[in-house]
Amino acid sequence: MVVRLATMEDALPVAQELIDAGINVILGGGGTGKLLRQQLKQPVVTISRTHFDILRTLFRIRHAAKYVAITSYGEITEGLNLFADLLNIRIKPIVFHSTQELTDGISQAIDSGVDYVIGGGICMETAREMGCRGSTIIPSSKVIQRALEEAVNIAESQHSSQKHAAWLEGALDSLHEGIVGVDEAGTILFSNTKAADFLNTDQKNEGSIFTDFLNVIQIDQVLRNGEYIPDNICSFDNRSFVTNIRPIRINSDIDGAIAAFRPATYLRTIDSKLRKHVKNRGFTAKYTFTDLIGQSANMRALRKRSQRFAQTDANIFIQGETGTGKELLAHALHNAGSRAHEPFVAVNCAALPDSLLESELFGYEEGAFTGARKGGKEGLFLLANKGTIFLDEIADISALLQVRLLRVLESQEIFQVGGVRVIPISVRVVSSSWKNLAREVQAGRFRADLYYRLTTLNVQIPPLRDRVEDIPEICGVLLHRLGFSSHLLSPAEYSLLSTYAWPGNVRELAALLHRYVLLKQDEEPNSNLLAELLQELIDSSAQLTATPNTMGAESSLLVNVSLKQQVERHERKIIRQTLLKNNQNKSLTAQQLGISEHTLWRKMKGE
Repeated sequence: MVVRLATMEDALPVAQELIDAGINVILGGGGTGKLLRQQLKQPVVTISRTHFDILRTLFRIRHAAKYVAITSYGEITEGLNLFADLLNIRIKPIVFHSTQELTDGISQAIDSGVDYVIGGGICMETAREMGCRGSTIIPSSKVIQRALEEAVNIAESQHSSQKHAAWLEGALDSLHEGIVGVDEAGTILFSNTKAADFLNTDQKNEGSIFTDFLNVIQIDQVLRNGEYIPDNICSFDNRSFVTNIRPIRINSDIDGAIAAFRPATYLRTIDSKLRKHVKNRGFTAKYTFTDLIGQSANMRALRKRSQRFAQTDANIFIQGETGTGKELLAHALHNAGSRAHEPFVAVNCAALPDSLLESELFGYEEGAFTGARKGGKEGLFLLANKGTIFLDEIADISALLQVRLLRVLESQEIFQVGGVRVIPISVRVVSSSWKNLAREVQAGRFRADLYYRLTTLNVQIPPLRDRVEDIPEICGVLLHRLGFSSHLLSPAEYSLLSTYAWPGNVRELAALLHRYVLLKQDEEPNSNLLAELLQELIDSSAQLTATPNTMGAESSLLVNVSLKQQVERHERKIIRQTLLKNNQNKSLTAQQLGISEHTLWRKMKGE
């Protein structure tokens, strides 16, 4: 609470200064309070005297005065005649609206015989200055208390309203749309900062720019008929805006309208953010060309060719055996191209049945089939819009799906399952297969026109057996991922690994190294363990590729292996099988094989 002493007109600048400093409620007594209430927009609480207060003052001075003047602001106090009869004194009312009127009224009253003046503090002082006695009518403590309580209540209500208004303004300013509210006559009541930003003006609540804009978007039509106008596109100041105008009703009457709008270009920004959200959901490429390990001539040529292809938007087909890294290369192609910041969506076409794959690729409308998700589904092509979709094992899709995919590649448009509208898209297609796609076309299992669409550019990933010089570098990276050093393998082990054909390529090599580090009991290279694990691979691979008419399939899994090395491998295989049968009894095994234990040990060591 702040206390300032001032009366009548002198109180106005004092009160205004307090209001400017943030005071919510002004408390004034008598005529000063009433004058402030008339002149100020801020709430003013008046400490008004009661008839009891007047009677108490008259009773106190009744023996000292015969003719009393009572001052009052604006109007005569009722009941003065009753007070005069009750106390047997004469009473003259003085009505004033300004200090000058008060002074003149008291002077005239004194000239007419008044010998006592009662009223506010200024009245008493004026009377005494003119040589007349005077007293102040002092409100009771209860009157003052009620005035103070009223002032506190108003201040709290004001604070609550200001707080609510601040929250509302903050909410409006946090919106991504421009907001303008008008009353039923079209007068602007409020707007947010976005509205001013979008219209390139500093005016928030009024001004010709806002008025002109509201006329263009036809807010008067909403005020007339009360109809909500959603998603309307209009042009203003050579720019396009998307507007939503909603009427405000109180009961059945239209009390105003609210216009929400944003530039059409803003929608593209939102679309870009949504696409970033799609990427955050996992539709992003994780690998680059640095993840294509190897410095062999084959790998250097692959990287050079692929980097050149990445700079175009043409469709790319990746040919490669299983485990060679076809998906890794697809990631790298996307990250090196102009669509790197857009979604990358990968799908294995062989992993889904034909009917499910169609709805996954192209999406579906709500109710398109039994079990369709409410609201429908976008589909992977739509999620990949502006980016890249990687179709792995493309050779395995059905003839019907081949037709649908061909249409998408030719028109860059999709139809959702159960849909009736065409959805334009811009997607780069990277596909792959371990099968020879040209032979699939020759066999009639794959459409030739789709083949030509998919294979605008071709990349062949060399199998691991054609770049065995890369095995040490690949092993180093794989061991590091497993938490081990590349020193876990010696040059002899690397040489041993280079003798295998690796039909499973890098994926098979990674699995072997994983088994190797799990079974090792120390940090030193173990040629025997690695040889055993490699022999197991050879045995299992031979069984997978064996047919009733094939013999010696194991030899086809070895690369650059001499006859002596193959004989030694077979000897170790026989020794291991015999040891297993004899529960690892070396003496019995050596006796059965007709060799000494020393020879048995030497052959197992590979010496």
